[in-house]
Amino acid sequence: MTPFPVLKTCRLAAALCAASLASACGGGSNDDLEVATPAAAPGVFDSQLVFDKNRFTTLNVMLDGVATPVRWYREVCYVGKPMPLAPNQRGSLVDNRTCGYQNMNIFVREADAAKQGTAIFLNVSNAGWFASYQGGLAGWDGQAAITATNYRGADVVAGRSYVSTSDTDKVGAALARGMVYVNIASRSRGATAPDGAYSDGIHQGKAPAAIVDAKAAVRYLRLNDRDMPGDASRIVVNGTSGGGAQVTQLGATGDHADYLPYLKAVGAAGVDASGKSSISDSVFAVVAYCPIQDMGSADIAYEWMFNVLGTRAAVSADQRAGLIVDAGGAELVRAANPDPAGSADLMSKFVAYQASLGLKNDAGAALTTDNMLAALITEFKNAASAHVKAGRPFVAFNATGSAAANGVAGGSGTLAYRNDFIDVDATGNVTFFSLPNYLKFVAKQARLKAMSSFDQVGQTAILATTATADTTSAGAAIFGNYHGGESNLFGTAAQVYSNFTEYAWNKNNGGDAVNPVQADVGLRNTGYTWAGNPQRDFLLNQYKLINALPYVGKTDGITPHWRIRNGARDRDTSFTVAFNLSRALKADAKVKNVDFALHWDQGHAGNYDVRNAFTWIDARLAAGN
Repeated sequence: MTPFPVLKTCRLAAALCAASLASACGGGSNDDLEVATPAAAPGVFDSQLVFDKNRFTTLNVMLDGVATPVRWYREVCYVGKPMPLAPNQRGSLVDNRTCGYQNMNIFVREADAAKQGTAIFLNVSNAGWFASYQGGLAGWDGQAAITATNYRGADVVAGRSYVSTSDTDKVGAALARGMVYVNIASRSRGATAPDGAYSDGIHQGKAPAAIVDAKAAVRYLRLNDRDMPGDASRIVVNGTSGGGAQVTQLGATGDHADYLPYLKAVGAAGVDASGKSSISDSVFAVVAYCPIQDMGSADIAYEWMFNVLGTRAAVSADQRAGLIVDAGGAELVRAANPDPAGSADLMSKFVAYQASLGLKNDAGAALTTDNMLAALITEFKNAASAHVKAGRPFVAFNATGSAAANGVAGGSGTLAYRNDFIDVDATGNVTFFSLPNYLKFVAKQARLKAMSSFDQVGQTAILATTATADTTSAGAAIFGNYHGGESNLFGTAAQVYSNFTEYAWNKNNGGDAVNPVQADVGLRNTGYTWAGNPQRDFLLNQYKLINALPYVGKTDGITPHWRIRNGARDRDTSFTVAFNLSRALKADAKVKNVDFALHWDQGHAGNYDVRNAFTWIDARLAAGN
């Protein structure tokens, strides 16, 4: 294992030298003296975080039709101070209450178990920014065959078949290449400790817990690199949605000091008693699908994307006219425009935000809302063209197709639609594309999120029974499309949730008859506007710690290789989010490869192009750093 270099030098400059080195960094004839800062000591918990190479179970699976034994190192705790779990986690009784949110399941073919030069495929299972548990459920005895109801977190299961040439089987692709396949659990929203375990409350999964845990998992692999199969300097991380954001943030913040206090608090490998680090948490490559990223600006980006061309209003009009139907003509509910004034307010704020990022488009001009749509049109066309060139089925222009709802609170039923938005010839050349028509299709195949979408104006079930101005063709009321948002990712461990943006804080509904008032959140409950909110700086820092953009271009340990995919009909976040991230990465001189694309006819999902993803991974590994 190559340790993270912590010895640094200080060339004499009085303004930059640490106070403890002031005498050594004096002036005069010693101007060229270089003084080493103290190295970090071994991590406080390093001796406890030792990998037991003999503690495994052998699983027999079929890999590409061949019986293959696979070692399973089960639920390896990767921190020295794991969070204890309350017995019930998000409606499930959990067995691993000691380290259920901070462990890893490690799988490697028996034939590769002694190899230490192979890459490690690190998969995060975070969905929707929710905590991801690994372990038995409701009293699993450790012997019974694993099912969806008795165990969570085992991507390799005895008796199952895996295929390395499938576009949806990342496990088969990794194992067939000799890679070590690792699943990690992590704390995040929804994670609760038992009453009394912590003085600050039970909600222990608040931001940036998910990122801290991903870093701690990487540090464990690096600490034990000599004794474990695989090469911890060649870790490829993979995640989708909330997991896509988790691996994005992990990749963007390698070795950044902002996270050391949090890593120290959980007893991560390589963090000494003074909070210094002797181990790196950087990774080799990131494979991210539809990352739910940049949370503090997600609402303004969403409202801009789906209002700048009148999408919400157009869907509402079609809803009232009875034009949104399934193949049998039955009307589907897709309208989602509960607050047009609020939408306009939020979308207007995105203009200044986009300009503030200082990003460039492919032509080298400033990337603003004035040219963002043109850039996205190019990406949509490229996605459609690649789809046709690959020989995949494509609904012809003016022909009828169908699309099933996808995403959070996406509505039910399969939309019947006419392709009035794109024409592509047999060679993949796009001869016609209408972005207004296309965005209307995206918003009809899966109902748009409520306004505001990510930082909602209260975690209240009654909002979903609040009538909007939209109606069906028969005049029946259409209710708000609320799912709760990500507000419970923010706030202190004593709070169920906290609004983390100005709009939602100032508009918070204050609670209702179904849900109790949270007295310390929102203008109505606290009397504080967002600007005067005593918790504001704390919340803004939480947002920063799970937002890659402030770190790209400023982090020495940033991941050099990035592959980012977003479904071309994904309505769970704005298309600008992943696109902005890709532009920032392209401008970072430390980043060597950025492969960004939209994927045609794909909604909010991941690992649907596994063969291409692993071809990219193979090429990066072959080329080295």
